Amino acid sequence: MILEYVNTPTRSALAWRGLANVLLGLVILVWPQVTVYIVILFFALNIILVGLFSILEPLFDNANQHAFLTVVLGILSVAFGVYLIIKPEFAASIAGLLIGFWALLFGVHDLLVSYEAIKVKFKFAWVLVMTGIVSVIFGIYMLLSPLQGILNIIWIIGLYAVVIGSMLLLSSLFVKSSKTKVRTKNA
Repeated sequence: MILEYVNTPTRSALAWRGLANVLLGLVILVWPQVTVYIVILFFALNIILVGLFSILEPLFDNANQHAFLTVVLGILSVAFGVYLIIKPEFAASIAGLLIGFWALLFGVHDLLVSYEAIKVKFKFAWVLVMTGIVSVIFGIYMLLSPLQGILNIIWIIGLYAVVIGSMLLLSSLFVKSSKTKVRTKNA
């Protein structure tokens, strides 16, 4: 037997990581609308900055053969970014619709694949049937209620952060050192 030392996270690293996750999760759970708005705000600011650079780009690139189109696209980007800041629920709804279409598409795909799997007597075809059904139901829900669906997804992320953070905090109570002896077999 050979003894090796394996580095494991320190107690304080686990505790700080856990605390950060719990705090982030609580903020998300308490203010899911604000969380969605902040994400949309950063997205809108990104679009505005890209648009501004597109507007200014022909000034720095005299060889640009599409300067007019570049400026027009820049102006549209800035306008769209400002619109998203004014109407953030529009962006959230679009994101919800995209997620809904994606889930519906993959759900139908899984159902079609499961049909083929059943025909060839694939042992776990029922798993594909279930994933297809769940994806179709989720997709329809998101398509019918995209804004509420996005808020629910944010809520799930917040809950996940709180649970993971709590588990990390709990595990930090039981960590003794940053090096652990591990017995390995001789090769």
